[in-house]
Amino acid sequence: MHDSHIHLALEPLKSNISDVVNSFIKDNGIYILTQGTDLLDFNETLEIGLKYNQTVQVALGLHPTYFEESTIQKGYFKNLYEKSLKHLDEFESLVRTSHKLISAIGETGLDYHQLSLNKTISADIKAQIIEIQKLGFRKQLNLAKEYNLPLSIHARDENGSSRCVQDVIQIVAEEGRGLLRGSFHSYTGNLKSLTDILDLGFHIGFNAIITYKSGEDVREILRNTPTDRILFETDGPFLPPQSVRKNKKIKEKFAQPSHIREILNTAAEIKKIDPKDLEKITDENYQSLFAPTPQS
Repeated sequence: MHDSHIHLALEPLKSNISDVVNSFIKDNGIYILTQGTDLLDFNETLEIGLKYNQTVQVALGLHPTYFEESTIQKGYFKNLYEKSLKHLDEFESLVRTSHKLISAIGETGLDYHQLSLNKTISADIKAQIIEIQKLGFRKQLNLAKEYNLPLSIHARDENGSSRCVQDVIQIVAEEGRGLLRGSFHSYTGNLKSLTDILDLGFHIGFNAIITYKSGEDVREILRNTPTDRILFETDGPFLPPQSVRKNKKIKEKFAQPSHIREILNTAAEIKKIDPKDLEKITDENYQSLFAPTPQS
């Protein structure tokens, strides 16, 4: 069993890290890929990977929303490119010194959803942020190629649009069709884009959204994804499964790796496959991307 996308350096996972990892291991958990998403949590993420190196792998990337959060959300509206390039240079330097400790580049990609919610900035500023996101994404793709690392990709559209996902697909194709590999995490796009992603050779990460009443669109994506391209993830601490969301006895509701069992069993029902078979296939998918040498 594996969790291909989680944020162990975020609370409340960080404060409960030992219990979180051990409960996963007790349920036949093998691999966890924890994601660092900004310059502030990279060191903590690396430390977690080192401490739990028999189970936890590390992905480092600048999340696309970081470029908005580190500039305009802090009141910086001038020299956006210069500030963002400085952050990208810092990230590149960290990867070059730590690449032997990381198993993937990510979480990286594009996000037009959060930007669309900001009604206080001009269309020009939004356009600049999108171009900076694209620049940052390309730079991270090139690092993945240079160090032969897989990717953990984020692509979130504003409601009713597919432009963001299509832009991500186009950039991946331009920067290295056949040279890049990885996962589109928590994919919620349309079936046409799903086909394009699969044609690029990428995998699809499914989380607890498939357990939600509102998750039929994602369940349909799962039905149309071949088993040899499926990965499971929690995106913890976000997106706890439905059993946790509806349990009034659980006061602190957050996703953690042990919830993969519920996600996997739900997926097996949807795919009409034995859960043990699906677990074996998807663990092999994970190993082929992020952990080529299985743990003993």
